[in-house]
Amino acid sequence: MIKGLILFLSFLTALTAQAKYEIPDDKNVMHHFGECRAEFLPPQFHLFVWNIKKAEAKDNWARDFQHFVSNADVVLIQEAMMDGYMPSVALRHKEFCWDFAASFIDNDRNPTGVMNGSPTVPLSLHFLRSPGREPVIKTPKMVIVGEYALANMKDTLLVANIHGLNFVKDQQNREQIEQVASFLKGHRGPIIFAGDFNTWNGNRLKYLDEILGAIGLKKLPFEGDNRRFKLDHIYVRGLEATQTDLYNDIESSDHKPISADFRIR
Repeated sequence: MIKGLILFLSFLTALTAQAKYEIPDDKNVMHHFGECRAEFLPPQFHLFVWNIKKAEAKDNWARDFQHFVSNADVVLIQEAMMDGYMPSVALRHKEFCWDFAASFIDNDRNPTGVMNGSPTVPLSLHFLRSPGREPVIKTPKMVIVGEYALANMKDTLLVANIHGLNFVKDQQNREQIEQVASFLKGHRGPIIFAGDFNTWNGNRLKYLDEILGAIGLKKLPFEGDNRRFKLDHIYVRGLEATQTDLYNDIESSDHKPISADFRIR
C-alpha cells in the first residue's frame, strides 16, 4: 500500500513537471453548446450518469455514449473534455443542450470538468468549486447544479452532478459533500445528487449517507452491484425511482455507467 502510494506520488510529481494546469476565473468556468427546446421534464424520465475518463477510448466510447444518451432525459458526465473530439460527439444529439463546468485547463488548453445534458432547457445553472484541492497538481473538483421544470408540478427539480475530491484526506472530501449539501438543503422541491463521489473507503461511504440523509436524500441500490470500489452513486429526494441499472459490460471507461428511471409523485 505504502509502496504503491509512493509510486503514485512520484508519477504525479513527474506529471506536474510537464503540465501547468490553469484554474479558470469564475466568469470562464461555464460553457454552453447545443440546442434544446423542451420546457419541462416529462412525468416519467430517465437519468444517465457516467465518468467517461475523458473519452480516451474514442470510437468505442462514442458508440456507448450515443447508445445511452439516445434513451436519456438527463445526462450527467464526469471527466468531460472541451476538446476537439468530445463535444462533437455530444452534438450528434440534435435536440440536446449541454452545460459544462470547467475544473481546470490542461497544457493543451483543453478544459476538463463536469457536464449536464438534456433536451429540457434548464431554468438556472450553478457551479460549486471544491473547497480543497488535489495534491501535487493543485486542481479543484467541480459540481454543476441544474434546475428543471417538471410537468404538472409547481416545484422544480434540482440536479447536482459531482466529481468528488479523490487523493485527499477524507476530511477534505467530506467538506466538499457538506458544501453541496448546504447548497441543496434550501430547495423545496425534488432533488437528484449523482456522479463520481470517489467513495473508495468505508468512512467516505458512511459519512456520505449521513450528510445527505440529513437533508432527506436516499441512495438508490443497484442489483448485482459487484464493483470493487463503489465510487458512483445516485441520491434522490421527492421522486419515485421505478428502476435502476448498473452496466457492468461497458469497458470504454474505467467507471461503469449507472442510470435510473423516475416517476414524478
